Amino acid sequence: MFSDRVNADDPTHKLVTRNLSGVKDWDEAGGVTVENQVIAILLEYGTTVHLCLDPKHSRFKTVQNKFTRVPESERTIIGSDQEYQVSIRKNRALVESLLEISTGETDEWVDRTFYLTEFAILNGRSWVYRSVPHEAHTREINATEHDGVIQKLNEALEQVRGSAVVPFDGLVSWTTEAKEYKLDWNALYQHTGKDAYVGYDLERLQHVVVQFSENALYLDWRPSSEESLVRRTIWRVLDSEAATPPDQIGLPHGEQGKKVVSALHWLRVNLDYSYDIKD
Repeated sequence: MFSDRVNADDPTHKLVTRNLSGVKDWDEAGGVTVENQVIAILLEYGTTVHLCLDPKHSRFKTVQNKFTRVPESERTIIGSDQEYQVSIRKNRALVESLLEISTGETDEWVDRTFYLTEFAILNGRSWVYRSVPHEAHTREINATEHDGVIQKLNEALEQVRGSAVVPFDGLVSWTTEAKEYKLDWNALYQHTGKDAYVGYDLERLQHVVVQFSENALYLDWRPSSEESLVRRTIWRVLDSEAATPPDQIGLPHGEQGKKVVSALHWLRVNLDYSYDIKD
């Protein structure tokens, strides 16, 4: 989170990467490589980089010497202890060198994943990007003042399996037959009361049949018995409803229904899901 020294705009989008089998962080489709590709584009929209670094980082001394230590009263990242900032225009190459990792689980990978604790791109008092490297789900983008940047990012990721930039609050939401649904990049969510949702993992989805005449989606999911013991244990203890996704849900009328189906197609293509769609 940012301090009040940065405009408190909510994220508009997030960078997501599926955990594809056999893909390592340093591979072309790997999480670190993909994030670095996105950061290289977003650096064009910022003026400074702010980062927090653990003293165990192998290049901590370099950062101390080349970056500016942010005084406690001026810190932009809430809870930061060792926050540094640097001009992108003057030190872009140095910033990018801190993010790069070699093939294999080297010290560079440990530095990049665990000892670089926060990373942010700012444009004056506005923020463009924020990442917590050891939490792959925290890769947030603020495109409020940057027309065309999301299209540019997704064009760059078109040939990268399993990664995309998606709306922060999900691709599409709808209400039908008094039930609320939301389709996000990794799950179909159904509202269960108050602020609670149950999520059905899109990794399990095998077939989708669209029936506009019936305003319905027919869904075929991989059986829960085929899931790992760890996942089945989590379901049993924390979220038993997620183990049994619905085989039919309502589809809204008109253009909203078309948006739902379009989002399912988009996810299948851009995030390389294996389900098929008949519409």
